[in-house]
Amino acid sequence: MRDPMNWSVTVFRAFGIPVKVHLLFIIVALGLFLRQIGGKDNPLWWPDVLLFTVFIPFVVIVMHEFGHCFGARYVDGDAKEILMWPLGGLAYVDVPHTPRANFIATAAGPAVNVVICAICAIGLAIGSFVPNMNPLSNPYVSEMYNFSDHRNYTAEYGLKLYKPGTAEPIPQQELIDKRMRDGGPREKYVFKPETAEQDAIMLGGERALAPSWATWLNRTFWFSWFLFLFNLIPAYPLDGGRMFQSFIWARSDYRRGVTVAANTGYVVAVIFLVVSIAVNEALFMGLALFMLYESSMALQRLEMDDGPFGYDFSAGYTSLEKDDEPPRRPKKVGWFTRWRQARRSRKLQREIEERAQEEERMDQLLAKIAANGKASLTDDEKRFLERVSARKRNMS
Repeated sequence: MRDPMNWSVTVFRAFGIPVKVHLLFIIVALGLFLRQIGGKDNPLWWPDVLLFTVFIPFVVIVMHEFGHCFGARYVDGDAKEILMWPLGGLAYVDVPHTPRANFIATAAGPAVNVVICAICAIGLAIGSFVPNMNPLSNPYVSEMYNFSDHRNYTAEYGLKLYKPGTAEPIPQQELIDKRMRDGGPREKYVFKPETAEQDAIMLGGERALAPSWATWLNRTFWFSWFLFLFNLIPAYPLDGGRMFQSFIWARSDYRRGVTVAANTGYVVAVIFLVVSIAVNEALFMGLALFMLYESSMALQRLEMDDGPFGYDFSAGYTSLEKDDEPPRRPKKVGWFTRWRQARRSRKLQREIEERAQEEERMDQLLAKIAANGKASLTDDEKRFLERVSARKRNMS
């Protein structure tokens, strides 16, 4: 309980990678669900809110994180686990310390979102629909264009009226004016799903209501597209920040890549912080603060480790000749540094235990091969054997 990152439970395991859900993820998801269905005039139905607020984000984000894991394995790295927490997902991976390996492992996550969007777009195109690519649109209304009758369709939470047999829309203002002429309330028109058909009949129009399958494909497309665009923002801990770091690293050195990406992250985090205050969005503010934290941690790690391998080689071999420099005054170790060191020690201990378990399983598999042949191995056992063997070859 001393480490907040350990407040999680494993929900399933796939491809040898455990997927854990953090306690705060459940709390935040519950809060978002209650906020969406709260209010006496809110037309949203709770099953739709539950599916779109919890289920679709969970599935899409988990697939995104598996993309990172597969990207890490593609560059001869390894994947430890996936953690679902309030601000998205975290994939714990080990990759070779090269800009190419880091870029590929990072870019594999957004690439999965592109694949999801492509699958949803193909499914919608079969039904003559074009997905909504506006990331700022309302996903519950789920408006989409139909290229067969040239109308814009919506889910049950939207109202698009057209003159019968035509693609000419009926302005919503006509509905408001008619209600006022009929002696109705003079306040702003409020849409309600249960009266949508009555509103359409009142104006003698046809309602463009999208089928349920198209609505959910469009919502899945929208969320995956939004996640893809959002992750391209060049700020830690988003994928865009890490890809930006790898890009600078490949053209200069590791130190400059981290420094430029972290400082860019500071700027983006401040912008996010201002926007979160302006729109009164707590989750957005949490993300902005976490961006500030991750950017500062990247610079602190660079200062503490003095380079990726414990020594700064950015100046070439001449950087070894520093005997004449006065010794640096040791810094006072603060509580956060002590916490990080303790966490690093626990991580090292965990890795040692995992290596021991791998060795034990390796011996069991070798004994199985000796007794029954390699054909007796399952697909999972073969992948495990190949992964461990590849890592041992890289270490030798």
